[in-house]
Amino acid sequence: MRRELATMTCLVAVITVGGCSSGGSTPQSRQSGAVTGTGTSSTAGANATTATTSASTSATPAAKTADPPTVFDADAGVALPTSALSTNIGGGVTTRFLTLRDRTAYIVAPTGMTAVDVLTGKQQWAAPIEGKPGDPDNQSGPFVNTSGPRPPVVTDKLAVAAVPVVMPEQGTTPAYITLTVLAADASTGKKMWQSDTKVSTDQYADARNAVTKVVGVTDKAVIAGYDKDGQHITVALDAATGSTLWTRTDYAGGSVHGDTLAGVDYSVGLNSGYKQITALDAATGQQKWVAAKNSYSLDVVSADPALVVIDQKAEVPQNASGGMFLVFLDPATGAEKARLVGDYGSMVFSYGDCYYDQQSVLICSSSGVLTGYDSATAQKLWSLPDKTANRVAPSVLAAWHGVLYGDTQGGKPIALDAKTGKDLTTEVGVEPYWVSKYAAISVGKDGRTPMAYPVKK
Repeated sequence: MRRELATMTCLVAVITVGGCSSGGSTPQSRQSGAVTGTGTSSTAGANATTATTSASTSATPAAKTADPPTVFDADAGVALPTSALSTNIGGGVTTRFLTLRDRTAYIVAPTGMTAVDVLTGKQQWAAPIEGKPGDPDNQSGPFVNTSGPRPPVVTDKLAVAAVPVVMPEQGTTPAYITLTVLAADASTGKKMWQSDTKVSTDQYADARNAVTKVVGVTDKAVIAGYDKDGQHITVALDAATGSTLWTRTDYAGGSVHGDTLAGVDYSVGLNSGYKQITALDAATGQQKWVAAKNSYSLDVVSADPALVVIDQKAEVPQNASGGMFLVFLDPATGAEKARLVGDYGSMVFSYGDCYYDQQSVLICSSSGVLTGYDSATAQKLWSLPDKTANRVAPSVLAAWHGVLYGDTQGGKPIALDAKTGKDLTTEVGVEPYWVSKYAAISVGKDGRTPMAYPVKK
């Protein structure tokens, strides 16, 4: 199925959440909990914590489920808020602002977070963020912008999102930017707390093109980060109250493995041009181990918590320009478990794209080769293209619970077995970017509207 070209290159992406402040208050005026370090937390009162709810009071419609699904009903699409994603001129998703969990899409916007039933399109709740958005137009405008807030992290209890906020000047105290983290009850949207960590003391600073994200949520801590123009700040917040546990500059948190946080460390002494992976205790911020020293570039790949997976550009023997590697590390010790070699050359900055199926397989592409790996051991499971079997590699859109979803070279949606790489079906119906046992989320025929399609098989 080929996409129709869109007439716009980016979405008009605005969520309106009731009760959002124009930014007249400071973190201190909104605080009722303890203050630790540079962050503040507020536990809202009864009025502030009541989420705006528009869910229907009628009985929940029956829904067909499959785990994993392979076919979706392309004739029963439900439109979702345009703030859920951004697309390019070809209708491909460039930036994602939602997390799909079962039949609920959790969407972050500059002013707050909403939950939408993807089978009905009805809003279940809205949780506003207090304060003036630091980048109010990030999810709107005529051009593709890959910065902005990353999708919320959702657990059985909490939905947590991070955005930049502008705190207005107070007398002779100038305005400043905060990394603001909102935690809401995942089921009801009741606001549990909001924490604001100062990330800029420059009164003329703004948060345009900043990347804000929730790295992970544990029973003890919520880890969040702010990245803009070479500035990297990571903060750990108490999961129950939002009070600050620790902050670290020149550090970008990447993935959480039990009580261990693995991240990219930009402060490595005299070798300031290099980076390394530094593992910290998630609750205390104390260093546990370091790895991948003397790297030109580093990114932490979203994968199985059993392994720390990094996309590394580093020096290689007999090649001063360096090469790209996908490296698997033991999260307890930092010991290297496996190293995969990608392209070489000074202009190469990434090993490739990887997709974790949230179960047991990590699928990665490099130099036109698509390979499936056991996500807990890094053992190679399969690879495409396979000239012997006359099979080529599809383009990948998503992976979920043992199934890889993508497009054939002819542009038709296809589903593959993630463990074997074998074809499952070309009757998928849509091109999924998110999948759950209830539905797939794709882009409509106009190339810009998010659409949810119910499971058919």
